Amino acid sequence: MIAFSPGLAQGCFDLLEMAGRRALQFGQISIEFARLGGMPAARVVDTAQTLDWLRASEDGTVVLTPGGARLVDLRGYEPRLRRALLDYIDTVRPSWIQNATFGRARVLAFAGSDIAQVFVEAGLAYGISDEVVAFWDEMAARARGQKGARLTGIGRAGERLTIAHERERTGREPKWISVESNEDGYDVLSVAGPGDARLLSIEVKATTVGIGGGFHLTANEWDRAVLNDIHAFHLWDISRPVPSLAALSKAEVDPHVPTNRGEGTWESVEIPFNAFAEKFLPQPNLLASRVE
Repeated sequence: MIAFSPGLAQGCFDLLEMAGRRALQFGQISIEFARLGGMPAARVVDTAQTLDWLRASEDGTVVLTPGGARLVDLRGYEPRLRRALLDYIDTVRPSWIQNATFGRARVLAFAGSDIAQVFVEAGLAYGISDEVVAFWDEMAARARGQKGARLTGIGRAGERLTIAHERERTGREPKWISVESNEDGYDVLSVAGPGDARLLSIEVKATTVGIGGGFHLTANEWDRAVLNDIHAFHLWDISRPVPSLAALSKAEVDPHVPTNRGEGTWESVEIPFNAFAEKFLPQPNLLASRVE
């Protein structure tokens, strides 16, 4: 497997730019350049070919592939490194990619120091900008084979609305927990109020088809709600430009949650959104994100 690293990526970027500017023969690269990006030139060439960024023409000339040309067209180190990471994952399918379904922290813990540094230098190890969150959602989609990618987008749209709602309600910046890990059993960590610093955990559900459908609540999500002193459920209807929110306490959700009986244990329950129809209130200060 390729031991991908920032230095190896930079060496590939340098090589791709040179190949785009002038004719190069594969045989002359190691003669002219002992190292590229601080890495042995031969290793850089091998990586660029393995990741399908370069190929040899019939006369041995270095030719940019469509993937290589796409990298060269990107401006800036971070955008290139992010694209290179996705190409690396698509080609190599490293075992650590499966951790992406559990969140950013899990990937950084298991990917190894070189790859973790790539994420750091790509500006992906921290922050919750739209671009960073979209990248991690793309990673998770690759890990699960694209299944559920649209549902992830709907969920993220609801979480963004909760972040904005809590920021406005409390005057504090909430924490977007689910970007780091989806094993905590809730999505956003806020506070009880402007003058109340007690922690408030929030599980977010969203719908783009109105409140005629339902949302799934897992046993892990409910267990976390029960354990936390203050917990809320945010149900977002984002089927219209002005979203509507039903902010529910765990006491309001409790009547719809099953219980374990005998030898049986429940794992997930579907609860209709319209069970809380009277709780949905328009949020005119917020705009629903468009989900493709």
